[in-house]
Amino acid sequence: MSRSRHPIRSLLEVSLLRLLFALLSIFPRRLRWEVGRGLGLALYACVPRLRRMAASNLQRAFSDSLSREEKRRISRASFVHLGRLLCDTPAFSRVRPDRLEEFAVFEGLEHLRAAYAKRRGVFVFSGHYGNWEMVALIQGYLGLPLAMVTRPLDNPHLERALFAYRTLSGNQVIHKKGAAKEMLRAIRRGWGVAIVIDQNVRGEEGLFVDFFGTPASTTPALATLALKTDAPIIPVFGIPLPDGRYKIRYLPEVPHPHSGDMRQDILTLTQHCTRIIEEQIRAEPEYWVWMHRRWRTRPRENAQPTSPIREARA
Repeated sequence: MSRSRHPIRSLLEVSLLRLLFALLSIFPRRLRWEVGRGLGLALYACVPRLRRMAASNLQRAFSDSLSREEKRRISRASFVHLGRLLCDTPAFSRVRPDRLEEFAVFEGLEHLRAAYAKRRGVFVFSGHYGNWEMVALIQGYLGLPLAMVTRPLDNPHLERALFAYRTLSGNQVIHKKGAAKEMLRAIRRGWGVAIVIDQNVRGEEGLFVDFFGTPASTTPALATLALKTDAPIIPVFGIPLPDGRYKIRYLPEVPHPHSGDMRQDILTLTQHCTRIIEEQIRAEPEYWVWMHRRWRTRPRENAQPTSPIREARA
């Protein structure tokens, strides 16, 4: 449950953000990235709680396989990346379907098109890696629409502003609470459903799978609904390039396990998808959000995840 927020604080936050975006919109994109770099470094220096969290996560993930200096470099770079994501938000309104090459280069797009061609809907998954929001926006302009599963922001004014950006290319937004019915509806009409699966799931709704060698509570929604609908699953990552664009990399379709044991298949598929995210993070770790408490929830004996299928039928 989100904490109640004072309305004046919410208005102040959105007013400051709109002022920032108005100023940034007159800057060239490269200059916006430099502003973002400064913002990220300021966050790294001034918010020790987040800095300690990132350091703890990097230690858990890499232990002694990376030096202390290299882990500190990755942490700083992750904060810089976060600042650049924020300051690059004004670019969303400038993306046009006839000028996508100015913002992105594609790799593996044939995997996505082949999945949509099956006309069974598509689950497109990623993590909080690179620019996952830009990936969804651009995919909408490709004529391959998405319903995006998101958690509403605590500030309703900021949520409305973000909703406007997310739907510019014709995509829809599904709020995470009670999302299963809407996800199934989107799949059945042949749409894609975009979901990120790299955040901690609280309570007993999560499924524990290995992530960097440690059990991490993970949503079973992707695997459960994909197995229920037989919809293909495509991984995607939006990786920043030195010229300011993004490499949008679609990986081959993830095969569905068919052991005859639904619970085991959900576990196997969730682990497979989580492993794909881990491999991408290991390849270029500075583009993941290390300041999230990914391993906060710890396993309890005999705990069972809540079934998204059961929720959808309710």
